[in-house]
Amino acid sequence: MTSTPALQVHQLTHTYGDGARAIRVLNGIDLSVETGSFVAVMGPSGSGKSTLLNCAAGLEAPTSGRVVIAGEDVTDWSETRRTVFRRTEIGVVFQSFHLMPYLTAEENVALPRRLSGGRVDRKRVRELLARVGLADRTRHLPGELSGGQQQRVAIARALLNEPAIVLADEPTGALDSTSAREVLSLLRNSVDDLGQTVLMVTHDPVAAAHADAVIFLVDGTVAGRMAHPTADAVASQLAHLDDLVASAVAR
Repeated sequence: MTSTPALQVHQLTHTYGDGARAIRVLNGIDLSVETGSFVAVMGPSGSGKSTLLNCAAGLEAPTSGRVVIAGEDVTDWSETRRTVFRRTEIGVVFQSFHLMPYLTAEENVALPRRLSGGRVDRKRVRELLARVGLADRTRHLPGELSGGQQQRVAIARALLNEPAIVLADEPTGALDSTSAREVLSLLRNSVDDLGQTVLMVTHDPVAAAHADAVIFLVDGTVAGRMAHPTADAVASQLAHLDDLVASAVAR
């Protein structure tokens, strides 16, 4: 039996502004992310990568089209209903961590459960912190952690509720190369060991090579896909995005 995709978007568009000043950032995107997969999204600045993630997370409402998460069409839901859903079914990892500076690592990880009014499973919180290599940092505040450690806390937080999908927006963008490799390995292992699903926006071919597949966006449109990516193959494709666009138009 085929499982329900973790995320589906159908003819997704998003426009900023009105009238003559309107800018269409997403232009009819169709995308399906299978449960238990790791997909990277790449493209030049302004291609719509982060807007796609924001629409998938319910942080922005699409202008038209549909967003379906774990079989639930969330497109027309109210902002309040999307927020409640996001706390349990969507894990979000940002480039800038978004940790509460006055909460310990353990408290930051537990925050989504507290906000949803559920009981905090402290054993699971500690297990997740141990999984990301921070068993000895549970009582530390974000200011007492390195950037890489803070991002590991953010990943543990995103995994707390076993969400339908983790959306990662440039998760290694603010990290040194060693910390970046550690974070990417954690995301990869969350898929391989925990059955998690990850959709990651990145500009880095090395980061994209950790994924099962790469989707290339150009001008708000899916211009191409690559299975089993390598850093060299991704870098080569990024250098020839015009060819992708031409072939997409020809189809």
